[in-house]
Amino acid sequence: MHSDHIISVGHEFFETLGNESHGSQTQYILSFITSGNLTMHYKEPVKLSSNMFTLVPAGMPHGLISGEKVAVWWMSFCPTCMGMTENDPLMQPFAQIRAGALPAFKLSKDRAKWVISLFHELQLVANNLGNNQITHVSSLLNLILIEVNNASKVFASNHTRSDKVTAALEYIHQHYAKSISLKDVAKAVHSSPSYLATKVKAQTGYSVGEWIIKNRLAQACARLLHTDKPVNTVVYELGWNDTTHFIRQFKKAYGVTPASWRKSQQNIIR
Repeated sequence: MHSDHIISVGHEFFETLGNESHGSQTQYILSFITSGNLTMHYKEPVKLSSNMFTLVPAGMPHGLISGEKVAVWWMSFCPTCMGMTENDPLMQPFAQIRAGALPAFKLSKDRAKWVISLFHELQLVANNLGNNQITHVSSLLNLILIEVNNASKVFASNHTRSDKVTAALEYIHQHYAKSISLKDVAKAVHSSPSYLATKVKAQTGYSVGEWIIKNRLAQACARLLHTDKPVNTVVYELGWNDTTHFIRQFKKAYGVTPASWRKSQQNIIR
């Protein structure tokens, strides 16, 4: 498998950054700001400064608003390629963000140099990745995720969503492969459909139906890439009843059909 798909690591400096929208990516993104100021958009503006982590779960739209003199270490990685899932303890910050937590965590200054050294070492290994080095990559990634977990516990945010919205997003993430609807989600979180629909849209910028689709599409990409199952089988497994409708939604999100996306990704990782 091509190393760029398993993990990509880099360090960048930007004098200035402007407005830029990003779609629903198929990998998990973890960044560490070492200097400067950056404002991202995750359905609400999030201000970042030096010694801060920011995380983006797979399938979660985000965007750049502005930045000045920003130095950042970043990585994008495929947990499945390293035998991990979002349910693993070290991946919990990603799960919390998907459920509504603010995607930014402050790291103490005394830990920053250690984290930077881990990113640097991870970059060196990732750039020369072989099959016998996957364990090395996983170990370095786990050490960084430990720092993220510790920072997330210390840097608790007051900008979390309401309990109903958080519970709804968590229910969707756990049950998106079933034929669930707004009514099902509302019943699961003990709310009326109209109240929940209004709250979810107001606090996340997306409807309950859109969140179901985003979760399904992210998982569809994982299954298209990591299995040889036919598209119509993936469609059925993820709760769609109409393959044509799925293809239309996939193309709207990623710009190509599922078959074309799978072929292009397989050509990369061979």
